[in-house]
Amino acid sequence: MNIDQLFKDAQNDSSLLSKIDINELLNSLENKNNDYLENKTLTDINNDKYTALSQINLSNENVQQYCEKLAEFRLVDEVYELHKGKYVRWINIEDDANFKLQSGGFVFDIKFLDNGVHVLCMNNSRRFVQYKFDKCLTFQKLSMEEQLILMAYEKI
Repeated sequence: MNIDQLFKDAQNDSSLLSKIDINELLNSLENKNNDYLENKTLTDINNDKYTALSQINLSNENVQQYCEKLAEFRLVDEVYELHKGKYVRWINIEDDANFKLQSGGFVFDIKFLDNGVHVLCMNNSRRFVQYKFDKCLTFQKLSMEEQLILMAYEKI
């Protein structure tokens, strides 16, 4: 079987067709819960991450590594942009000697305490981890819907 035949078979295979509901995607563009993505593109998201990582004392090599590890994440500047139930990773910027990208967890709760905003997460081991939002760079994983919205903004 040659490549041309494989390509034609793939084009005619209905199981490979996208199951994305275009109307649902268009409605999500106007959803107020996605206002933090308004007029942003994937390039903007990547530039925000690169700029934030470059501003802390990381080597260029580490900036590149972290950008690759955070490919499907967005930088969260403000606490109101943080969504419960979504996966986050963070870097403690208070510890100058060790800017380690934490493995992260799912946002369980956001606490407003006397000493700042704390984010309570559940990691993959079902253990709770809490970190200070004000002392960290926080990155939240983009859902497939959010990635599609960002791609749509690139085409507009």
